[in-house]
Amino acid sequence: MSKKQHSTDRYVGQMQLTILSAEILKAKLGSKLDISFSCNISELPTYHCNLIMTQKHQDLGPIGFLSFDSKRPMASAVINLKDSDFLEIFQLSKSTPPRSASIFLKTDSYNEDDILARSMSGQASTIEINDLSLRYPLI
Repeated sequence: MSKKQHSTDRYVGQMQLTILSAEILKAKLGSKLDISFSCNISELPTYHCNLIMTQKHQDLGPIGFLSFDSKRPMASAVINLKDSDFLEIFQLSKSTPPRSASIFLKTDSYNEDDILARSMSGQASTIEINDLSLRYPLI
């Protein structure tokens, strides 16, 4: 986990997710689309993450949550994005980059050692996601 903090960045750390695949989800007719990403967590190499991005404007509080399974090296996250951000990521996802793209989850409560200790003891844990950034290769 990167612990760099710039004067304009209020988050203590970020977690890098390397995208393996992506799918469009539609729960029922008339519902909005969601995007499901299957990812590896760079800071936790044995962990896999399923990340779902939804179209929902979030004014207050975190934009999502990341939950770690207590029994398996697995995490799942749901992130709410305003329509314009969702559509931008959706458009990028429709093309195949020359190498894997990365999503960076920004949080102020992520602690790698704590996640691993809880996992070993059989305790689940959840952290808030406050923002995200994206690295999408072009060439």
